[in-house]
Amino acid sequence: MAKNRSRTTETTVYLVLWLIAIGMYLLDAMRNRAQLSEPLVDINVIRAILHTFVPFLLLFLINNNILIPRLLLRNKILPYFLCTAVTIICIWVYQFFDFTHAVETMPKGMHPQPHPHMRPLLPLPLLMDFTYALLVVGCNLSIALMFQRFDDKLEKESLMKANAENQLAYLKAQINPHFYMNMLNNIHGMIEINPEKAQSMVIDLSHLMRYMLYESSKPEIPLSEEIAFLSNYMNLMRLRFPENLVTVTAEFPDSQEISGINLPPLLFLVFIENAFKHGISYQEASFIAVNISVTADSIHFSCMNSNHAKTTENIEHIGIGLKNVRQRLSIIYGDSSSLELNETASTYTINLTIPTQCHSKHS
Repeated sequence: MAKNRSRTTETTVYLVLWLIAIGMYLLDAMRNRAQLSEPLVDINVIRAILHTFVPFLLLFLINNNILIPRLLLRNKILPYFLCTAVTIICIWVYQFFDFTHAVETMPKGMHPQPHPHMRPLLPLPLLMDFTYALLVVGCNLSIALMFQRFDDKLEKESLMKANAENQLAYLKAQINPHFYMNMLNNIHGMIEINPEKAQSMVIDLSHLMRYMLYESSKPEIPLSEEIAFLSNYMNLMRLRFPENLVTVTAEFPDSQEISGINLPPLLFLVFIENAFKHGISYQEASFIAVNISVTADSIHFSCMNSNHAKTTENIEHIGIGLKNVRQRLSIIYGDSSSLELNETASTYTINLTIPTQCHSKHS
């Protein structure tokens, strides 16, 4: 996980913080030298900056590039803190001996004199060095964990998106065989009744299959193409039933009204399939009425069919098609879509409303 992390922004944050720290140190040194009427910046100032910051920079590089990615981000919490403590102690031991050597090499009159009533365990510079070391590690740890959490969130969202895309592909793969199975059964039944109509249905089916193969694989298609497909499908299905008993009507918006509107393919097909399969009786008068309308922000689909209680089960419990549509709607639109199923003694109605533009939750 650590190897794949994007470090550009994180590195920029570290760079800015180090520049601020060095800049503040430099400004303080320039102020002191101005009071002594010395050059504001010279080689001695550069040496002092390097002498002061190199130990802390070394601590930062060890912690940021070795200890955090190899221990902390691999959930080796105890080894990380032990190694960090050892590193801080080693850096501080070096600073201790460096401070002691600097004091010993000072002229006798310049040795720092302790307060007569205060005997600190450590000289103030060494105590400050230890405090700064803890601050370097603490800031480094906080920033690294913050960016790691952000990376984990992006990775989780990426996995969720990939899972949703795989699930959509699986659901659409289920819809296609379901469609073909129903159509082949319809043609098989028509062969015995009217062979000429069966031949015409085979030709029409080839046009539908072309759509299913090439258009339904796309994430979105124009609403005009989906309406053309549904119209062809309904015309094909109408040939199977006697005209004096079955009435099939459809109301679709004109091409100008739906220009530029896209939607996922095959959202409406299952409802019309179920209407033909379960809403038509050869013994009683039956009907199917399909309506699609659009508003400024939504597409409304309605399918009403006759309900023959003796031959029809509740459509809610029929087949995998309706379940697949519900899952697709949930994945693509979340709470932005509305699906209502209404049943009376004589009719069964489906009302589906989706946003005008397809906004996937995982896109």
